[in-house]
Amino acid sequence: MNNSDDQLILSLRYISIQRVVDHLEQTFQKSTHTICLFQDRITTSQRTFPLQHVFDLSYRPFSGQTGLFYLHTNEGVFTFEIEEEPEHFISLFKQIQLK
Repeated sequence: MNNSDDQLILSLRYISIQRVVDHLEQTFQKSTHTICLFQDRITTSQRTFPLQHVFDLSYRPFSGQTGLFYLHTNEGVFTFEIEEEPEHFISLFKQIQLK
């Protein structure tokens, strides 16, 4: 049986930068992850947020190629660095919330 809540609606890539210290050397590892919008939830590589716990989504562009995507939830605001415009993702989220 296929549940419509399990179908991915849209995804948005985000960047994670981790500092790694090894003996006398410090490096930064950049990795790419995905924020996924479903009918009933938003998922990241670390967490799942039921949509009833998500209050808003917002975006603040930088002067370069990246910007900050904000996920406003009942647990606080979660920030993700992204390289693509999230307007369509935000618009679809708001359409789902109105239902």
